[in-house]
Amino acid sequence: MSATDAVRFGAMLRQSRRSLGLSQAELGGGKYSGSYISHLESGRRVANAEAIEFLSRRLGVSLLEWGVSATGESPAQAVVADAIEDLLVAERASSEHDWAAATAHAMQAAEIALAAGDMSRHWESLYVLAQAKHASGEFLEAAHLAEHLSEHETALKFGVARAQALSLASIGYRASDRLGWAVAFGARAVEAASSAPPVILSEALMALVSAMSEAGHSAAESEPYLRRLNELSPRLNSSHSRGIIAWTVGVAAFVAGDQEAGLRHFEEAKDLLEPQRDLRMWFRYHSIAARWRLNLGLLDGVESMIQTASTGLSFLGNAYDLVELRQVEAMLALRKGDAVEAARLMSEVLDHPVMGADGMSRGGSELILAHAFEALGQGEAARRRYQLAAMQFEVEGRFRAAVDSWRRSAGENTSNSFLTQG
Repeated sequence: MSATDAVRFGAMLRQSRRSLGLSQAELGGGKYSGSYISHLESGRRVANAEAIEFLSRRLGVSLLEWGVSATGESPAQAVVADAIEDLLVAERASSEHDWAAATAHAMQAAEIALAAGDMSRHWESLYVLAQAKHASGEFLEAAHLAEHLSEHETALKFGVARAQALSLASIGYRASDRLGWAVAFGARAVEAASSAPPVILSEALMALVSAMSEAGHSAAESEPYLRRLNELSPRLNSSHSRGIIAWTVGVAAFVAGDQEAGLRHFEEAKDLLEPQRDLRMWFRYHSIAARWRLNLGLLDGVESMIQTASTGLSFLGNAYDLVELRQVEAMLALRKGDAVEAARLMSEVLDHPVMGADGMSRGGSELILAHAFEALGQGEAARRRYQLAAMQFEVEGRFRAAVDSWRRSAGENTSNSFLTQG
């Protein structure tokens, strides 16, 4: 293996390890030290055949898939060094939330890889690009790109790549309020990940369960997938990954009406999530946890949660995160009897050129504004907002929420819920 190939191998090893949420020491599994893994990932050491075979087994994906032979021989086609460099820079920029740089370098890496005929590197670069677009709030673009990647020749050859692309497509469609598509792609992701490592399968299951919860599928429909998630969780080395599973299961419990289980799983998630792994995710957790507590009429600790979320998301959050946060702030205002403040917050969101756009949970904002007008005794304004909420929910695929809003517009007091799931 040449020096260039060692760098290439190291970059692939690093990417694979991170995708599984493993530390360098965990990947070594007691056979190789974290320091040795670090040297391999940096290209300062050349892996021998024994190390390659061991790491392949630990990662659950043969490194042959990326053009490295078990004998350590060089691949037939050299990878352009600039593509590797651009890809590594893109990943670094993503970790620093510099989405513009991440996007630019990932696109450059993809172009170089395509010109060189390295389709595996081409797929990887576009996947990093899709992740960056999603994190920056370009959900629909990310979903479309991930859908394209699920049919890429690399994805058709390797089930793990296909499963990852389909999961990201599902997440992107859910975030852009296209819940029917989100459920469909989540189901395809689970199918593609059937024989994948636990972390890949768990991502697919979470994408599907989350989409089903928001689309209003019954607890009975979600139960088989939730059971598989709970079975997989202890098999994951990363506590952060287990925390995200607990979060997902908690939302499903709330949607199913099991408040006690929902609160228990959310507390478990709080204990397991690692802020250093994903700081934006940590702040979003506080926003969503406050949201569900308010929906249950629980005020204890909510203001502190909102303050924590606001502090972080004002810097790290995308437009969608801020819409969610403003909705939570309006819900708190309503619970405290300040309908004027709630109406002000939601009117500002709905009138905003970005936050008021379709695909930003507009239905949820309309619903909360309707509650505010109702609390203010403005019956006709409330009725109109319930109608607008219902129509938007129909577009989003939240049919139970649509029915509830239509009934409210007709004067029926169906529930005291602020949320849009179902």
